[in-house]
Amino acid sequence: MNRTPDEQLIYDALSQVHTPCCDIEQGVRLRLAADSDRQRRALPRRTLLVAAALALFFIIGAAAAGVSGLWQHFWPGADIPSSAVTSPGVSQTAGDYTLILEDVMADDSGIILLLSISRSDGGPIDPNTRLSGHVMHASLLADGQSFGGGGMDTPVLSEDGTTLFFRCELEDHRLSAGVTLSGKQLTFTADGVVIPLYSDNALGYQPEETVSLADLGELDIPEYSAGQDVAALEQVSIPLPLDEEFPQYRILGAAVTENGLGILLSDGTAQSGELVCSGVLPEALMDTRTGERYSLFGGDGVTLSDGIRGVLYTFRDCPLTAADLPWLELMVSYQMDKVLSDAPFSLTFTADQSAALTLDIQTTVDLNGTALQLTSLRLSALDVSFTAANGIGNLSTLSDQDIAPVLTMADGSQVATVWQGGSGAANGPSSAHFQPVDNDGNRIFPDTADIVSVSLAGQVVWTAP
Repeated sequence: MNRTPDEQLIYDALSQVHTPCCDIEQGVRLRLAADSDRQRRALPRRTLLVAAALALFFIIGAAAAGVSGLWQHFWPGADIPSSAVTSPGVSQTAGDYTLILEDVMADDSGIILLLSISRSDGGPIDPNTRLSGHVMHASLLADGQSFGGGGMDTPVLSEDGTTLFFRCELEDHRLSAGVTLSGKQLTFTADGVVIPLYSDNALGYQPEETVSLADLGELDIPEYSAGQDVAALEQVSIPLPLDEEFPQYRILGAAVTENGLGILLSDGTAQSGELVCSGVLPEALMDTRTGERYSLFGGDGVTLSDGIRGVLYTFRDCPLTAADLPWLELMVSYQMDKVLSDAPFSLTFTADQSAALTLDIQTTVDLNGTALQLTSLRLSALDVSFTAANGIGNLSTLSDQDIAPVLTMADGSQVATVWQGGSGAANGPSSAHFQPVDNDGNRIFPDTADIVSVSLAGQVVWTAP
């Protein structure tokens, strides 16, 4: 399992291991896992972007508690406590689409938004429609500040094919002041409506054609180090497979770097009809003599001679040199969306119901010789968390040994939790977060009114009055 941002903070603090600062392939794959499912789609060619006039209205009513039943699309059979749900009553029509914020579950450090989108004419919606892609993105603001990390899961299509339901979950476990959601004006924004284009097992839309680097083999390939003038690297202009649609993207040169052979590509955002592309990634460098493929490792952004941006890309564990260029080919992927509407959405609301409990506990728990000094406990349908006077290093035992709080419910049953992340300073207070699960490891949403006690490492740390 990939670490959450908060787990990475703990890992870095404890191990002092520094990973490469620009591992592009891994970074992109992590984002794709959070934002989109990958699908092969036919590439539209020479289509025109329909002009979309922004027609905007808000239906803002009093926030009401309740469970719409739409949660069952994502957690079939789950018992969602109505005391934890806010129904904001907010919607907006922009361009040809209507977005509705159906329900919200929130606590101080996390939020789940249940959204639906449909065509304003009531017609069938493409099931590949998304609110976030390569170029257009969605986000949550809390009092105007960006809140949390996370993203949208694969949406669910309604039975009649006219509506897509989205679950957007975001978390922010930092202890710094002003991060919590309590009392804040929340705004969900989306740049528009798109269909992100992907090929199977690729970082974007990957044409079948590869690009020969033989022309580079006829040149004197310079060495390159960070900060030097890149003008000497621009020696050619080799077109890429979708040159007809996006002539802006070219191979401009090569260089020998400390990470091996590097290939220079132009970058930036470009549009062709209804297609918008944020750049081209060289997914693999291929040796035609052996069939070996070397995947994308990283890249250094550079300013080209004409003032636009370029990127010098290198490849993972690649032993090839400039002398090998006549036999090399490049496989590329376009970071591209098919834009259905460029009319943005902005839904403003408050999440005034959470049924969350924040409790002063002031107790010490022995974790195999480490005295964990708990100072507060917070319970909600989304999260079980506590703060401790210990620095963040002392929390490592929790994740390393699968030690997590256990909830005892009013009916006598017990609910386990699993580690979600932590935050804090090396020599200051820290916090740990856990997610309630059932016996099969499936996520559940306990009603805080039914929790009678909480234990950690076999010790009861709180009992309901």
